[in-house]
Amino acid sequence: MTTTLYLMRHGHVRNPANILYGRIPGFHLSDLGMRQAEAAAEWLAEKPIKAIYSSPMERAQQTAAIVAQRHVSLAPSTDERILEVLTPYEGRPTAELAATGWDLYTGNEPPYESPAMVLERVLDFFERIAVEHSGDSVVAVAHGDILVFPWLHAQGVEPEALMKDRLVEYALPVDYPATASIMTFELGGSPRETLPLVTYTCPY
Repeated sequence: MTTTLYLMRHGHVRNPANILYGRIPGFHLSDLGMRQAEAAAEWLAEKPIKAIYSSPMERAQQTAAIVAQRHVSLAPSTDERILEVLTPYEGRPTAELAATGWDLYTGNEPPYESPAMVLERVLDFFERIAVEHSGDSVVAVAHGDILVFPWLHAQGVEPEALMKDRLVEYALPVDYPATASIMTFELGGSPRETLPLVTYTCPY
């Protein structure tokens, strides 16, 4: 039985200092991000959603709340497994990180995460969805790399840090998932045993 997971990136964030905000608290959706989330919520409005999950970060919870307005019987719940990546580069200027191809991982040591570590926890979340919501449709609001690494997994590729600046080589139709974009994963069981089918949508 196929389970549909709409894995969504949060909307655009107000970030006047242009830093990597990562897990730093207090970063919320911008006005643009609110509009993007509304567009995504409209795209999801007619889908038979049975549950809504979110990363614990404020921007993801805000986005999930906007989606839930179209599904009034559902209250979003948080799951740590789709939390933003843990990196030592929080607070650094985004221009500096862009120059490295957004490599947040090379040389990381615990407690900071590698791409493989991030993928493992995301696949644990996928396993939960496949078991608890078998045959249903579910929305989860997360972060860019939380979408990217299972996309690569679905292509049969183990994620590496330096893949992020050439994702079009791995069938993603854009350079990187847009804010409030959605990846639709079709789970035919355990994602570790059967690779999901996945498509990408930007609803605005």
